[in-house]
Amino acid sequence: MRSTHLQAIASARFLVGALGERRSWWPARFTDPTSRRSLELLFPRTAVRAALESVVEVARRDHDERLSPRSFHLFRLPVHLEDRLAGWLGQLDERAGLIWPPADLAAVHGELERLGRAAGAGGEPSPGPRCLGKPARLNQGATIQEVVGAYLAADRAGLRVMPYFED
Repeated sequence: MRSTHLQAIASARFLVGALGERRSWWPARFTDPTSRRSLELLFPRTAVRAALESVVEVARRDHDERLSPRSFHLFRLPVHLEDRLAGWLGQLDERAGLIWPPADLAAVHGELERLGRAAGAGGEPSPGPRCLGKPARLNQGATIQEVVGAYLAADRAGLRVMPYFED
């Protein structure tokens, strides 16, 4: 798997995690400016990674409570993909890798649109869980764009969606 695909997954997690925080989908604020300053004091070399891992854990718990235990989603991927992503993050030079999500909701939307390549990439928005197919699709780069597009389109329509994959 190419590192660009892993970077897209990590960026999608960070941005959707920030969107969830801004919309109060989960009770956390790991990506806001105050938390950023705190994390940079506690983890001077790995603050971005600490924020990403923290927001992913909170979002994973939220999604797991609402979806089938047999499903996969942006915040809980198949083991082989989680392992590769963890390895990639462990070798990441933060100055060249991930960046903090913007503090402003409109800017988060803009970054999600850039990552999803189009606001409508996720299809027609509908609320709640939305199956996007089998987990094997997660090995394709375009699938992450579809997931990001689904979150973005739903949020712009004032809805909350949870795209997932299941055999």
